[in-house]
Amino acid sequence: MTAPTAAQDGQPGAQRPHDAAGPRRLRILLVGAGGVVGRCVHGALRDRHEVITAGLEPAQGPQQLQLDLADTPALVQALQALGPLDAVISTAGRARFGPLAQAQPAGIDTSVYGLGLHDKLMGQVNLALAARAVLRPGGSITLTSGTTSTEPVIGGAGLSMVNGALESWARAAATELPQGWRLNVVSPSLVEGTPEAACAAFPGFERVSGERVALAYVRCLMSGITGQVLRI
Repeated sequence: MTAPTAAQDGQPGAQRPHDAAGPRRLRILLVGAGGVVGRCVHGALRDRHEVITAGLEPAQGPQQLQLDLADTPALVQALQALGPLDAVISTAGRARFGPLAQAQPAGIDTSVYGLGLHDKLMGQVNLALAARAVLRPGGSITLTSGTTSTEPVIGGAGLSMVNGALESWARAAATELPQGWRLNVVSPSLVEGTPEAACAAFPGFERVSGERVALAYVRCLMSGITGQVLRI
């Protein structure tokens, strides 16, 4: 895997100056850019910032890389290869959806909940932890949970567990981050463009526009908040 290299504008720990003409151009890693939410976020950021996209699919260009949140060594290596970043945003994370009747006592690796715990929960936690090695002072980390953390649906117990745990971890971890680093979570509901099969599992839920969801990520990136969960 070949990662995009950093521009010659400093090393981690060096503060970048603000542009006198307005907000400075940030160097951002966006994980999950190919998904419904990720495409919305990418569209909101790509014209103003340098956005490096990452996902499960093979890279198609110099500003893309292949990344699996569940592969921790590869995740750490990819971030180190990228060099200094101003922000890391994750709109990624897989988890299994299914009835509680299918869940049996099991270790994490064999549990029906294992995918969500390894990927959407610990994958994003490890992404945030690994980002510390390359994040510039004042940098931002934004993770993604989901509406099931507070709005349960039939078949979504695994999602509720993972999303709730991620939100609680982020609130606590944000209190310990040094160098002015910020950590937030966006919890989107159903986003316009979500496949109908997935929407069917959320009867009565209002669909939210992609533009509105993207604004939550922009707020996490630019507003200075930390330790927050933005529910959209």
